[in-house]
Amino acid sequence: MAFSKIELRNFRCFDFLSIDLSFKSTLFYGKNGSGKTSILESIYIASSGRSFRTSNLESLIQKGHEAFSIKAYDDTSGSILEVKKSRTKPINIKINNSKVTISELVRAFPSFSIDSRTFFYNDNAPEYRRKQLDRGLFIASPDYAKDWFGYFRSLKQRNSALKIGDIAQAKAYDPHLVDCGERVNLLRENLIVEVKKIYDGLVNSLAHENKRADIFSDLEIRLKSGFNNNLGLMESLIHTNNVDLRRKTTTAGPHKADVIFESKGSLIKDIFSRGEQKLLSILWSLSQNIYLGRSFNLSPILLLDDLSSELDREMLECFLPTLKYIENRFVFSNIVDLFDSKIKDKKQSFKKFHVEQLK
Repeated sequence: MAFSKIELRNFRCFDFLSIDLSFKSTLFYGKNGSGKTSILESIYIASSGRSFRTSNLESLIQKGHEAFSIKAYDDTSGSILEVKKSRTKPINIKINNSKVTISELVRAFPSFSIDSRTFFYNDNAPEYRRKQLDRGLFIASPDYAKDWFGYFRSLKQRNSALKIGDIAQAKAYDPHLVDCGERVNLLRENLIVEVKKIYDGLVNSLAHENKRADIFSDLEIRLKSGFNNNLGLMESLIHTNNVDLRRKTTTAGPHKADVIFESKGSLIKDIFSRGEQKLLSILWSLSQNIYLGRSFNLSPILLLDDLSSELDREMLECFLPTLKYIENRFVFSNIVDLFDSKIKDKKQSFKKFHVEQLK
């Protein structure tokens, strides 16, 4: 399911706001502080129960009020979502008037945010790339969540045994850790392979319209599993037992995985400009969004805050044709409207809102 309409009450700078979203691309534009990011934030909260800006949801309640509420509608299924957060109570989430958990919410209305950290995906630590990879799989595959939690429970127990120097006890957790870990690794690998196919097709289409997009072609994008693939996970654990005992932690396994982006043998972060890195991150996120929609019968909303920061005119021109290939709802913000004279294809179903005029 995906939102077609969203209503806010007493949320940040908005007393009340009602917006009908495009079934493809929606732009919110306006000066800094006008509320663009707040609208994207409200959509993310309505689909995840969390903010991408703060862990303190109480701070989002408009001054002078005791609660904020977000109501969203899905015109395809007829579902109604209600999210309410008061100053004195936990967040309350209902779908069709029935209370649901955050886990149920994220699977019912999945969304993904491309924010300031995602822009420089390749400059972040491996842990961040793992989390971005895992979030999509968590939403799409309940089996993945089961194996992921199983792996990390065993890993925690194994590490506890290593901390007291009991290698025999540590080894006792290996079979379950390996069983879950191999399935986690397999699903991660499959996602990378399938998203890469979509990414390659997207870049190829862009390059036909703008040769500047060639820089994003022929990249090597692969999963670094976190253990020796030639040995396998069990043999890797055996091989690193002495190191693990000395360091008092497990040094090989899917918890050490990473997603590697290279061009002609060089890491992207070492050769791409900041603008090129940002557009690459956007294209990769779009590709993953398309894959999840196609493969798991989802309608994930993709949110992109502050498009033009770090992108020069050349990179913006390179980005614009991607709007034709959006398969799910795409909601993004920018300081100014750069798109009026650029977007001519009515099939793109492009909507835009000047945020300062919405208040």
